[in-house]
Amino acid sequence: MFSLALALAVCPTGAITPEQAREDVELAISAAEAALPDLYWRQTEQAWAQRKAEARARAAMATSEESLFRILNPLMRGIGEGHLSIAQSDGMSCRYRANARTFPLDLLWRDDGAFVTTGYGSAADVPAGTRLLSVNGEDHPEMLEAMAQVSPHDGANRTGVMRDRAGRGYAVARWLVHGDEPGYEVRLALPDGTVAKRHLLPVAVSARPARPADPSPVATLSWVDAGTAYLYVPTFSNKQYRAAGADYRTTIQEIFDTLAARGAKSLILDLRDNGGGSEPNESILLSYLIEKPFRKYASVRSRQNRIRVTSLSGKVFEHDIYDAEELATVKPAKNGDLLRINAPPEGLMTRWERARPVFTGRLAVLAGGYTFSGGAELGSMLRATGRGLFVGEEVGGTHGGNTSGYKWDLTLPNSRVEIGIPLLAFRFAWPERPANRGTLPHCFVQPSIGEIRVSRDAAYDQAVRALKRPWRTPTKRAC
Repeated sequence: MFSLALALAVCPTGAITPEQAREDVELAISAAEAALPDLYWRQTEQAWAQRKAEARARAAMATSEESLFRILNPLMRGIGEGHLSIAQSDGMSCRYRANARTFPLDLLWRDDGAFVTTGYGSAADVPAGTRLLSVNGEDHPEMLEAMAQVSPHDGANRTGVMRDRAGRGYAVARWLVHGDEPGYEVRLALPDGTVAKRHLLPVAVSARPARPADPSPVATLSWVDAGTAYLYVPTFSNKQYRAAGADYRTTIQEIFDTLAARGAKSLILDLRDNGGGSEPNESILLSYLIEKPFRKYASVRSRQNRIRVTSLSGKVFEHDIYDAEELATVKPAKNGDLLRINAPPEGLMTRWERARPVFTGRLAVLAGGYTFSGGAELGSMLRATGRGLFVGEEVGGTHGGNTSGYKWDLTLPNSRVEIGIPLLAFRFAWPERPANRGTLPHCFVQPSIGEIRVSRDAAYDQAVRALKRPWRTPTKRAC
């Protein structure tokens, strides 16, 4: 009781009025419509109009930051731009850590169901590998769609949602949708095939152990055998490389020098943890895998440089996309939008200079739902050019491009929720098939419980087997 009372005293109440909620909702709508280069790339006008109407109706009953946050998430997530962020206010985060009661199972999500990895509290005896069939009457598809309402995702992609909400992620997502719940009526398929019904109680946020430290972000090279190498590239972030005392370009150059010196014939490139990072690091890596640079973007588009919106109470919010020097890299389109010109140092090409040495041997690419942003862009470039046998899952970022790059971080004045709106639409120079989906694998392999990279790893094993077969062109037959 003492700790709860102390937490309640420290955390602000988060109370807002319906009028304040309405102002924040309208400001979020205005900002999205003013700043996104193509609001209807991943959604229809009808869907946007319907979600706006629903959000406005719900705002009339909102009385807290939490209730407003639950209005904003489905409104904005339905746009289908995975780089669009919605961050809780500091007060909401404080109350969540101190007071929230959450679903007591950690899960691994797959196309064929959600599987328990760990249980807490009243669910501590639920064995790993148990399939979660339903919660409070909701089955797997319903739970996944609810999770997508509060999870970033590109287009209609759900693999990214499943990876992003693995482990404790579903408990967080469920709380963001429903808030505190008194309990959960669940149906479980136990590992022995028995179907059981259980009543589970929620647990405090503190019931789960602290997250483990992040692994090294630096790319590493190891050897499968004398002629086959394994290259793990977990990020393209220059900031993370600097924090680790390394340099991205130097690291990649040294790796490909080593591949050439040892005469590697085959390479497994692991992008499964690569959520992107710094432009143009994905193209730098590509330049060591493909001989000639080529045009990757049909266009890079933004709205006019000065974005300006006004709230219902008359507050003006402004943002400039480019600084004076960067304005020299764009030109106006007929409608006033700004288009990137195709000139160094970035432009619309993969890269303006060639790398040496280029690895020309056979390539297997491990990718999945957490392969996003720059990681997904590299996957799309390789898949579009037929370079590499893809093993794993659908890539988390859409194959036709994304809206990312610069971002407008707008703090809503009443709830203090921060909306991060991406400002550059990167459209690739190849068709997106199927529409609104990520790059698809040649060899479909989903993660499994207890997976350990390389040493106990079904996708890695599949890639190794595929590279032992005699093929040159990557197709499903190589699987």
